[in-house]
Amino acid sequence: MENSLVGRLPELAVLRAALDRRADGPVAVAIRGEPGIGKTRLLGELADDAGRRGCLVLAGRAAEFEREVPFGTVKNALADHADASSAALDATDVRLLRTIFPGLATPDDTDGPPLLAGERYRVHRAVRALLEVMAGDGGLVLILDDLHWSDEGSLELLDHLLRHPPRGGVLLALAYRPRQVEARLGQAVAAAVQRGLATIVTVGPLSLAEAGELLPAGLSSSRRQQLYQASAGNPFHLELLARDPGGGEAALPAALAGEFAGLDGLRRQILYAAAVAGDDVDAGLLAAVADLPMGAVLPALDDLAARDLIRSDSSGGAFRFRHPLLRSAAYHQAGAGWRLAAHARAAEELGRRGAPVADRAVHIQASAPVGDLAAVRLLRAAAVDVMRVTPAAAAHWLQAALRLLPGEPGAVGDRLELLNLRAQALGITGRLAESRELLGQILALLPPGTEHRVTVVSFLTMVQHLLGDHGEARALVLRELQELPDHRSAAAGALRVALALTTLMPGPAEDAAVEAAISTARETGSRPLLAAALGVGVVASQAFETAGGRTGAWLDEAVELIDAMPDHEVAQRLDTALFLGWGELYLERFPAALRHLHRALHIARSTGQSHLIGSLQTIEGVVHCATGNLPGALLVLDDAMESVVLTGGRDAHPRVLGYQCWARVWTGDVDEALALGEQAVALALGGSVQDWQSAAAEGMLGWARYAAGDLDGCSELMLEAGQGPGLPAVRPLWQPRWFELLTAAAAAAGDRRRAADLAARAARLPAIPGRPRRAGMIAMAQVHAGLRVDPRAAAGHAARAAALFTRAGDRLGAAQALFYSGVAHRALDDPAESARAIAAARSKFARCGARPHWLAQATGIPLDAEAGPEPQDPAKAHGLTPRERDVLALLAESLTAAAIARRLGISAGTVHKHLAALYRKLGTGDRLATVLRARALGLVPDGGG
Repeated sequence: MENSLVGRLPELAVLRAALDRRADGPVAVAIRGEPGIGKTRLLGELADDAGRRGCLVLAGRAAEFEREVPFGTVKNALADHADASSAALDATDVRLLRTIFPGLATPDDTDGPPLLAGERYRVHRAVRALLEVMAGDGGLVLILDDLHWSDEGSLELLDHLLRHPPRGGVLLALAYRPRQVEARLGQAVAAAVQRGLATIVTVGPLSLAEAGELLPAGLSSSRRQQLYQASAGNPFHLELLARDPGGGEAALPAALAGEFAGLDGLRRQILYAAAVAGDDVDAGLLAAVADLPMGAVLPALDDLAARDLIRSDSSGGAFRFRHPLLRSAAYHQAGAGWRLAAHARAAEELGRRGAPVADRAVHIQASAPVGDLAAVRLLRAAAVDVMRVTPAAAAHWLQAALRLLPGEPGAVGDRLELLNLRAQALGITGRLAESRELLGQILALLPPGTEHRVTVVSFLTMVQHLLGDHGEARALVLRELQELPDHRSAAAGALRVALALTTLMPGPAEDAAVEAAISTARETGSRPLLAAALGVGVVASQAFETAGGRTGAWLDEAVELIDAMPDHEVAQRLDTALFLGWGELYLERFPAALRHLHRALHIARSTGQSHLIGSLQTIEGVVHCATGNLPGALLVLDDAMESVVLTGGRDAHPRVLGYQCWARVWTGDVDEALALGEQAVALALGGSVQDWQSAAAEGMLGWARYAAGDLDGCSELMLEAGQGPGLPAVRPLWQPRWFELLTAAAAAAGDRRRAADLAARAARLPAIPGRPRRAGMIAMAQVHAGLRVDPRAAAGHAARAAALFTRAGDRLGAAQALFYSGVAHRALDDPAESARAIAAARSKFARCGARPHWLAQATGIPLDAEAGPEPQDPAKAHGLTPRERDVLALLAESLTAAAIARRLGISAGTVHKHLAALYRKLGTGDRLATVLRARALGLVPDGGG
């Protein structure tokens, strides 16, 4: 009966269609249904079909009682093939994969940045590369069952794979119970369905006629009806009930237990041991857990297999239950006291074997008594071991360790350490509210004014800002300041800096708070603290145009301080480098900003400080946007987005999406830009608090609408967000860019009066010495307003804008200004000057990685046209194809061939073909020479940012 698959023809048809589509691109199928409904049988049919087609089929299953083993579900599926496939991978990917598969052979040249918890997406990318290699020419079907029990690490990986699916004919087949699955996986599958990547198969109950095919012949009609109603059309339940002559709906739990009714005490004990030991357990471990000699265990296993209660793998060396429901029934049927002792025996045997600490921790947490400090140490070690890869598992092990700590006063130090570690783990994994609650518990154990307490307060305020609770952060810091005995101490200085930040985040910043932070920090004599206070002052003053001429002096002093510090001193206040890079971005000191941001990233990785990674990457991406390095911007912003997705910052998500939207506008991917911008605005407006940072989303979406030709939609959105043509709701820092775009939209719509008014408002903005990029934007507003009214004046403004952008180091701004200079000179009937300007613009656009075809459509001047004898696009001059340009841009970012392949969605072999073509066309023989030659020719930005 159990070997019959009836009533599932529609589901099988969907699975076969998914297999057919696999050859054309990435595909995923999610099979949802209640326990026993037949999900696993459908996966088996899929596996058989895929095998007949020549696909590699790998399968894994999550287990109910091992949910905290990091990447347990994925390891279960891939471990046997990972080593052989990893030989074709980049050495960096192999090094990352060893965090999941420690036994992988690693090449000697595997130096690379240490893995931070906030960058665990790097491991996910490495797994994606591994799957692509495994797929080979025949394709790969990866089957993962019972994902409602999956560990958090595997779920994060699947979320990544559904957003960035592997190429090369890979089919992901996922099965889970919809009412028990984690929200992360359900949302990822739903998003994949919307993008056309995934199909959901909901497996429902069988009809009465279909169920009848599974019942023994000779049953009366009334009995069939009774069994069908009791089973609710569930095949597994129907099978169990049919074995019990008197079975009805109330007999279902007893029917499960009845599977073991004919077993003697020995076989029951082995079955209970199998339930404790886990899936795919070997006979030796079973013997140890059951506390029985091997000679008694082996024949009993044969009998249990003959009864189809357990099944062995293909090698016959590992055993698991026929169905997870049977394992659960056996586990709960064993007495609680017996299970306690069995888990202890399992932990002891795994320790004797030298098993990974996480495998032992599963049994330690289930058996150790309160006060077992050795168990506490092991659980802490398990947490530290996985903190960077699966912080959710680390948080679980730390909670288990806290439960085992005795309540005596002597354990307070250990409790504080474990609470601190767990709060960090929760924060890194995105469970910010839980982290906030735990940090509050820690504060209750610490006396006021201590360095430890101030550190905890600083971390807690950061979590509150990430949650958007800026008012709570401010109230906390004010309370802490009031309780300080010494208001000139280092603790006071740190709290003053934190207070200044609480006014900066929601905006506008309070001058008094900034001044107090700098003054108190200066009195402490701490260089890191003073640099942090000065950095906050710079960001606050530029964000809201306060502090007058002091900003430059503050920034110069902060730069002098941080540049004089060794890395270990900077690491004491790593946020100093963040504020410094942020401030230098605002003051248009772009090369210095990149230098400080790169140093901060290096220090963060070498010291294990994960909490600032996403923010550092975001600001670096914005600097690349501001200097016209679009490939670099998209690369870094993609990393920042992955970090944000993993850590759950509410404000950061729309901010990164907004800049991705803006960059995609200029690469010509307008549809994607619109989607990113709409998502950014929805997230920004959907938060509990809309601060000045999240408000940027409307401006970015405005650019996308303008590029798409939706001029009214652009203007309406930005004028509403800015609260009128004067833009009072827009930060002064952003107003030049907003006026530029609004003027362009009004002029393109033929509303010359409104365009003139907006350009005049832009011209009245205060001039700021040393900010040529800002002045260039104001000049561009005049270009747009005058292009159709006074093209000669527009040409002059465009030339001035190009010079200003060039002085600022904004190559994209200069290209745009030159392009409009060409448009203006065309209107002046000056074809030679028009051709010169447009050719120069084309060249600069190409160097930026920009392809704004919407600009060509709006003006009627194609960006890819030849310009006769005038200066040519250097890429065209050397015969480079668009794809070779893409490869070259990423090569200049120091990416490996494997990494370039993943970014561009092509195979590593194709990348090598493009590299060979680049070497030939540029007359070089290796990567370094090619990049240097490309920079000299203007094909890629120079190394200065």
